Amino acid sequence: MKTTWTIAILIAALSAPEIAAQPSEHSRPSGPTEPTEPTEPTEPTEPTEMPEMPGATISADALSRGQTGYGLSVFAGTEPERFDVEVLGVLRNSKPELSYILARLSGQDLERSGVVAGMSGSPIYIDDKLAGAVAFSYQFGLDAIAGITPIDAMRQLSELPVPARLRASAAPAGLDFDLEDLLKRDFSVDLLAEQLTLLRPPSLTGARSSVQWTASGFGEVTTGLLRRALGEITPAGSLGGGGGAAGAELVPGSGVAAVLVRGDLNLAAHGTVTDRNGDEVLAFGHPMFSLGPVNLPLAPSETITVIANAANSFKVSNAGETIGAFDQDREAGVRGRLGLEAPTTPLTVRLRGLSDRDFHMEVANLPQLRPLLFAVSALGAINTGSYAGGSQGIDLEARIALRGHDDLVIRQSFDGDQVAVTAVVHLLGFAAFLEYNPLEEVEIESVEVELTQVDRPRSATLVAAHPQRVRVEPGDTLPVSLELQAYRGERYRREIEVEVPAEARDGSYYVLIGDGTSMDTARDSIERRAIESFDQALAQLRRLRSRRELVIYGLVPAPGLSVGGEVLPDLPGSVRSIFAASGTPAGAPLWLDFADERVEQLDRPIDGALRIDLQVRRRSDRPSRD
Repeated sequence: MKTTWTIAILIAALSAPEIAAQPSEHSRPSGPTEPTEPTEPTEPTEPTEMPEMPGATISADALSRGQTGYGLSVFAGTEPERFDVEVLGVLRNSKPELSYILARLSGQDLERSGVVAGMSGSPIYIDDKLAGAVAFSYQFGLDAIAGITPIDAMRQLSELPVPARLRASAAPAGLDFDLEDLLKRDFSVDLLAEQLTLLRPPSLTGARSSVQWTASGFGEVTTGLLRRALGEITPAGSLGGGGGAAGAELVPGSGVAAVLVRGDLNLAAHGTVTDRNGDEVLAFGHPMFSLGPVNLPLAPSETITVIANAANSFKVSNAGETIGAFDQDREAGVRGRLGLEAPTTPLTVRLRGLSDRDFHMEVANLPQLRPLLFAVSALGAINTGSYAGGSQGIDLEARIALRGHDDLVIRQSFDGDQVAVTAVVHLLGFAAFLEYNPLEEVEIESVEVELTQVDRPRSATLVAAHPQRVRVEPGDTLPVSLELQAYRGERYRREIEVEVPAEARDGSYYVLIGDGTSMDTARDSIERRAIESFDQALAQLRRLRSRRELVIYGLVPAPGLSVGGEVLPDLPGSVRSIFAASGTPAGAPLWLDFADERVEQLDRPIDGALRIDLQVRRRSDRPSRD
């Protein structure tokens, strides 16, 4: 997408206290944080005091090198099986107030495979007492050495309250977009890959968590992005597809999945149940995302087989229907509750043009991750329903339903290489602004995305504008011939008409012509609105144009102010002096006003912006030829 420096040059000579533009016959281009913790939950209305966990436990302080025991995990099907454990020692205070037990695992072919991804949370018993949960291992280790989170730390999760409705208080690093960023719409194509690392469970330096990621329906390009961010991604059966997971009862050692996306595409993290007390489940032995209070669908997991791998052995698993929700995501593990419903956000992706397919998904309501999940799911739909690579063109239309506000519809066109990624990053940027904006807490109710593909780029560059004349009268219709350069094609012309307002005063009249995105940037540079409310921000977003629209602005000198997000053009000098004398930052000076605005729909996207300088003279004011 064209950068904004061209626009700055076009309006630089206009946005000044004194304007002295010379008319010309032709006009040509002037130049080529860390994830945020959710707001603390309020105390639940119902009592949350949990009974003591059943079963004897043993603390890390009571363990010594050489003690033996066993662990439980699923290696095929849904029934937990035993493996052997030998205590090596305790890593004391590896994290503040948290130590880890180190142990060598054996049996179930672990001597060959090492610690298997998906064993996160596998309960470890010493002297038939629960000691803790498998949490991490060391990549490329020759022995199956596991880090074990003590059960004492995990059971402290039971004391936490049930979270209230979740909200994000600030954007994760890299997604802190403001309104100006959206007006420019110049998002990095690498943004999606960078943000996917937010899904990576944190672990000790040099170690990796023993969680297993599964994905289905995303296609190889999107799965490759997930794999680079998360490690090995294994295929999985569809949620609710029956099989052993459908009727599995969760007990210590059972497989369990945290579901981020479900439907035509599925994304889940699999681990193991450490302990269960009634409807409460403790699992994983490490944080998923370190988000604190969460609302994440919980499903039973079925293991098909274990794949031994020199880098990282893993389980191949299916997930069943969701039967509860994880509601706490803490350093020592995650807590889930069976029967608790985790609300999700509907996402629909429709492919048109090269393919005609619809995809329907439900995305986990994790405010810190939801915009990212929208984007990666949309890319997965393109990838599996059509293709995401190569040189092509894509038109995006996204409808975002907001509780308490009218829907926001965004449209944009993209051409060239990697445009599928560019299009979903565009969606990511807008969804992130809505989710994390500092003006008002917003609830996204649903997202519908339509992506229309063509098999080659089709954009054109706006090269020059040739007005029939440069001296005009109020009310004139001025023919202008635009010169455009087609992508890998010939130059061609498009004829337009510029309307000079009947009320136009004598003097300079400026015409800006360009694609919708460039003209949005120009308007923002001229009006310099200081947005003070979310309604004002939405109004600004709803006015945004796409590259498939040719926008024509007529501008006149009109000193004014931008106050409280509203534009006050052509103010008397006395009013402007009052604001200037007050020293208040609320009033930004303006030097131009929009006298006319026209929009024409185009048969292809364009790039570029041009300026034409006209002189308005009433007929009676023209000099005599005598």
